Amino acid sequence: MNAFELVKMSFEALKERKLRSGLTILMVVIGAGLMTSLSGLSGGMNNYMTKQLSTFGGNVLTITPGGQTAFGPAQESTGAEMKLTSQTVRTIENVNGIKYLVPFFSSSATLKAGGEEKTARILGMDQTKLQYIAPTISLEYGNFLSVQDSTGIVLGHNIAYPSDLNKPFAKMGQAISIEFSKVTTEGGREKTEVKKKSFQVKGIINELGSSQIDDQVYLSLSATNSLFEKEGKYDGIYAITRDADLNDKVEAGIKKIYGKNIGIASPKATAKTIEEMMGSFMSFISAIAYVSMFVGAVGIVTTLYTSVMERTREIGLLKAIGYGRNSILLMFLAESAIIGILGGLLGLAFGGIGAYVLLRVMPFGGGAQSITPYFVPTDLFQTFLISAVLSIAAGLYPAWRGSKLSPIAALRKE
Repeated sequence: MNAFELVKMSFEALKERKLRSGLTILMVVIGAGLMTSLSGLSGGMNNYMTKQLSTFGGNVLTITPGGQTAFGPAQESTGAEMKLTSQTVRTIENVNGIKYLVPFFSSSATLKAGGEEKTARILGMDQTKLQYIAPTISLEYGNFLSVQDSTGIVLGHNIAYPSDLNKPFAKMGQAISIEFSKVTTEGGREKTEVKKKSFQVKGIINELGSSQIDDQVYLSLSATNSLFEKEGKYDGIYAITRDADLNDKVEAGIKKIYGKNIGIASPKATAKTIEEMMGSFMSFISAIAYVSMFVGAVGIVTTLYTSVMERTREIGLLKAIGYGRNSILLMFLAESAIIGILGGLLGLAFGGIGAYVLLRVMPFGGGAQSITPYFVPTDLFQTFLISAVLSIAAGLYPAWRGSKLSPIAALRKE
């Protein structure tokens, strides 16, 4: 029996049992598809997080009060035992390895312009130091604000050009109103007060692809302190070290002074934490994919074993006309290989589509719209190989059982 006849007979055998064969192939497709989707998601999320974190300089540490460790400016003081003040800045300046310290205020507020409104994070800082924090930052229009500017505002790209509007939210020179609510106590009663102030757009930042830059607006340090009544208590301090290799040494020096009363985060540490979290999540989902592949293998064993039992007379006839044990063995192994190959190829195709579907239905947050699945060719080949090899392995016992049948006993079977 040549290879062509072998494959042809295997296809004919599978076609005769379309429903059973189709369901078995579907089991393999589900397993291979899940593995493909997860591979694409993992690659896409890793690329996304790398891009987000690489926006910030590798020599930037973020200091937060009260032991907070979240990276980036989207943090506010939580009323923990320690506050960051100008005295804190003066103390940390004496730590060896520090090049610049950039304190910042951070709050959330509603922006209103031209009849539109949106909620955004307000960051107040010395904008002349922004280039040290985000080395690739640049302006599309205008200028960064001076330290003394109390009326200007600089918009992140996604604030100026929101995806949910078919026009810019605000343009250069346009007035933007910042509004937020503040709860005060008078006579033992809480009172909600709405505060607002108008600013003029003096700069729009080019898109960086990082939500920590693109989704914020920037005021001067003094304007933010006054508007939100921060009373000089910073929400964080960016510490720019002289070299990224000094990060650990600088962090140790700061911790020696403040211990656990202060939080310090670096891009490297944050990336490691995120990788660990993503790794645990992907491992859990991958386990489900492998279980699906195992179920598919069991399905192949069941399908081929049942096929052997149903085709006993056919096997006896084939042996009677000269087909040997090896030919019968290869015939059933070819059926399992076809199931694995078809299931693997279809799994790769549906898995590629599934990665985009999973981005829409799984809780990855608002950043999911910026994630693009990334498929590594070697991972795709590995998934296909696993599907094919596992299918062939699952077909070994039924194939061996069929090849061992006695031709006389097989022909007598009704």
